[in-house]
Amino acid sequence: MSQKEKDSSSDKIMQAAMDVLAREKISGTRMRHISEEAGMSQGILHYYFHTKKELLSKLLDYILQQFKKERDRDFAESDGSPAGKIHAFFVEKSRSIRNKKLEYIQFDFWVQGTSDAELKEKIQKSYMNWRYNLYEVIQEGVTAGEFNSERAEGAPALIVSLLMGAAVQYLIDESAFALEDYMGRAEDMVLDYLRGN
Repeated sequence: MSQKEKDSSSDKIMQAAMDVLAREKISGTRMRHISEEAGMSQGILHYYFHTKKELLSKLLDYILQQFKKERDRDFAESDGSPAGKIHAFFVEKSRSIRNKKLEYIQFDFWVQGTSDAELKEKIQKSYMNWRYNLYEVIQEGVTAGEFNSERAEGAPALIVSLLMGAAVQYLIDESAFALEDYMGRAEDMVLDYLRGN
């Protein structure tokens, strides 16, 4: 089997696993569900992933990589300014919340991370990277004189909290607020804070 065929099959498995997890949650997912969704035998699935735990670990990596790709694309489409890059974080999270599937799966991984040290470590690293990406953008703004240096400390964690808080609330109760209005106000609040207003 060529590398291209392996990559294609692995991607097919990841997509099938996301679909199954979105329906069944991690606790209800079985390897046979994923093989059926992917249209392959369970033996072929086990060729790629020997256990459900191994598959889940790779799936979490895959999902986190999807978030990063979307964020990178939004950065590339921004105007390049620090404020434009902050906007890109809000755009990416709004799209993800509206998509719902990845957010629900991410929350399920959080729950599993409370009892699985490997998943917990991956989730912690993803948040650390997210905060660091925000830190880099904020420091660009400080260097450019756009953001107040005294406001930079702790701002990445604050922004992540606003974004994840929106996801938690909206996915449980869409009637709680208008998502785009929330994101616009939260972004304005963050930018005012960073500018020292």
